[in-house]
Amino acid sequence: MLRLDKTISRHAALPIFILALFLIASQYMLVHADKDNGVFYLKDHEGDQEALSDVSISGELGDGFHSTRFNLVNGEVTTNTKLFDPPRAVWYNSTQPDKLKGKWKFDNVFSPDSITARDPEDPGSYWQASVHPNITEYDENKQPRKGNGATYTNRLEYGLANIGDQYYFVVPSTNSYAGTSGIYRLNFIDGRDYRGELPASEALATFSLDKNKGDGSSEIQVLGLEAVGDKLALVLEEDHKLVIRSYDSKSGEQVGEAAVSGFSISGSDKAHGRSFYESYEAYSDSDSGRLSLAFMSSPDQGQVRKTIWSFDLADGVKLLDETAVSYPDDMESNLRNMKSIHYIDGKLYVIYLSTETKDQNDILFDMARPKHLMIRVYKAARLQYEGELVTDRNQDSNRVAHLSTSYSYDPTYNREFDHIRIRPAE
Repeated sequence: MLRLDKTISRHAALPIFILALFLIASQYMLVHADKDNGVFYLKDHEGDQEALSDVSISGELGDGFHSTRFNLVNGEVTTNTKLFDPPRAVWYNSTQPDKLKGKWKFDNVFSPDSITARDPEDPGSYWQASVHPNITEYDENKQPRKGNGATYTNRLEYGLANIGDQYYFVVPSTNSYAGTSGIYRLNFIDGRDYRGELPASEALATFSLDKNKGDGSSEIQVLGLEAVGDKLALVLEEDHKLVIRSYDSKSGEQVGEAAVSGFSISGSDKAHGRSFYESYEAYSDSDSGRLSLAFMSSPDQGQVRKTIWSFDLADGVKLLDETAVSYPDDMESNLRNMKSIHYIDGKLYVIYLSTETKDQNDILFDMARPKHLMIRVYKAARLQYEGELVTDRNQDSNRVAHLSTSYSYDPTYNREFDHIRIRPAE
């Protein structure tokens, strides 16, 4: 009887396998038939389209089966579509900061002493590195925190930055830490060769957190680390200021610093003045040496409110611009929807995904709600233009719009925007 059950099971798997192949083949044929029929055009919402005349905007809209490269110049959009047969692997990690665009993909980092990366081109690979800064977290009684738990200002992925194939890391530490922290040049080893102890990574530069030992009138918190050309930008909240310190990625020498007053982290026991969520969005331009950071303040009746600061790190650190941005979006969990931010020739260009307001009698799954790629141009903190890059992306979610069962998002079948760049027009 057991042998019969195994035989039936083996034969039952065959139709399922054939069905899976049929679904993949059907998807590929649909993609192939539509590859030259995609919708891409610029729709003006507000202001003069002339505000975009100084730049070109390029990017990619793709899934596992195809990718369409687009280029927007002088209001006209050109496209080129590439098909993948067999379908390409698509990595999706909703918690990964946008700034990590290197070769490797990082799993959730749970501890500085065990940082793991994977190579998408080698599914069986995993690389590991370890960081051991001389810092201690203290509890509310000013005693070293006991146990294995630890708190950080941001997810540990915010401490990662890469320049070429070299990765760097800093611990995103709260004002409960003291000691000597640092920026570390990560020393990865092949996890398949792991024998029980990871080699420690060396400190490129160190800095003190000991002002957190005082009476509370002064503090320092590490929010993250960014790469801008060959520079590393340490992002801090220090004494109610947003502070950017620039370091040479080869020598570790500090080469500049700039500060913005009236800045605090929401929820901090020392919050003062304007307060923002710690989970910022960052976009850098290696060619110009510029860095733009977007911090979100508390939502207000379906309006997302962010402040964007742009810095020049080409020679030291200089604050170039501060612009307040607001737009409608009722998804409170959707804090990271900026796709590209650049400050060029006195103008701030902001590209973001806007999610349509939910109708309680309509779509059940938030991830299936229509999204729109919005383009804004600001000058001297004032909105000059708003437009939308209209595509047929939202058609990918039609099949799940009214599902009454569970829904699992799969980037293989759902196109997403990626690699969006804003450059000076040629």
